[in-house]
Amino acid sequence: MKSIEISARTVAEAIRLALAQLGKDRDEVAIEVLEPGGNGDEALVRVTVVEDEADETPAPRAATTGSIEQIARQILEDILERMDIHAYVTAVVSSVPNQRGEPEETITLHVEGADEEAMSLLIGRRGETLRSLQFMVNLLVSRRVQKWPQIVVDVGNYRQRRQESLEGLARRMAERVRQSGRPLMLEPMAAYERRIVHLALRSDPTVYTESSGEGENRKVVIYPAKRS
Repeated sequence: MKSIEISARTVAEAIRLALAQLGKDRDEVAIEVLEPGGNGDEALVRVTVVEDEADETPAPRAATTGSIEQIARQILEDILERMDIHAYVTAVVSSVPNQRGEPEETITLHVEGADEEAMSLLIGRRGETLRSLQFMVNLLVSRRVQKWPQIVVDVGNYRQRRQESLEGLARRMAERVRQSGRPLMLEPMAAYERRIVHLALRSDPTVYTESSGEGENRKVVIYPAKRS
């Protein structure tokens, strides 16, 4: 099988360059993301031409076999196709510590496309559409694999930018708490955003965090550490 590695500014651009060099379409290759890029680093992908046997019957697109990340990617691609949105979806599996510090396998589905308006539509106001899309993908995958997966959907590195913004906010608010000696409550956030704040301040011995409230009004509260 012919395989090449291409680096570019984004995963989508690297895939496009590789397909052009190989003279193949997206469904004729297997794509492996070696480096997702971001923070000034280039993305690196390996694209391999898949040579089907002449008598081989193609598997249906919505096959229930395969790894969870393959099933998740197929489901998201189907949703985007029904929305008439042309984009590349790549799956990256990583181990991320949860709030208790225990490793938890997370599948991140990166969506990238040339149509900036369509990408903005997928994100929605303050990421609301993106959260709904992510919930739908998790729900559909859970019905296939009979367990609730930990799948994150990211469009155009929006979540990475949002994570950096929230980590900066958490550090600034922690400094205010240290100076005032009083607790400070942040704005309501989605569960994954609260998790980012908790993790950002977990190793700070001068403060501690707790979540307060119910449903969509659940917030992170930053408290000054109790002095012994």
